[in-house]
Amino acid sequence: MPDEPARTGRREADVCPVQQLRSERFFGLVFARSFSCEHCGVEVSLDAPGTTHRNHCPSCLWSRHLDRNVPGDRKADCAGGMEPIAVTVRGEGRWVLIHRCTNCGRLRLNKTAGDDNVLLLMRLAALPLTMPFIPFAAEPETEGNGSHPAARKPRARKTKA
Repeated sequence: MPDEPARTGRREADVCPVQQLRSERFFGLVFARSFSCEHCGVEVSLDAPGTTHRNHCPSCLWSRHLDRNVPGDRKADCAGGMEPIAVTVRGEGRWVLIHRCTNCGRLRLNKTAGDDNVLLLMRLAALPLTMPFIPFAAEPETEGNGSHPAARKPRARKTKA
């Protein structure tokens, strides 16, 4: 009886092959090694130079709200889109992305990877330079040569009649 499986009593047609799921939320033995970016659609490998828990797209730098407390725990209930809003620098010059969840507003830090889009990283780094940190008032009017502000006329006092 070589056609029958030993001890199980099942036929080969009854056994379903294990499907490779693309989500790390699957708690079985099979884990995907890539994910599809929900923001730009690029297929992203989880193997990234410089980080062990990649969850952002190297093309658009967007992420998903997957982790609750520590990188890689995948315990967040939100799963909203994480917009890259800034970069910061940690010790030894390590760049870190700052993401804000579009659903709940939570901020998360994400290590950059060696294959991240350098142009977008530089754009995020330069973003504060495009906005003044102090709201400037309008320039005072100048008189003639432009070197001194124009003198104001004193207000007329109201007299009681």
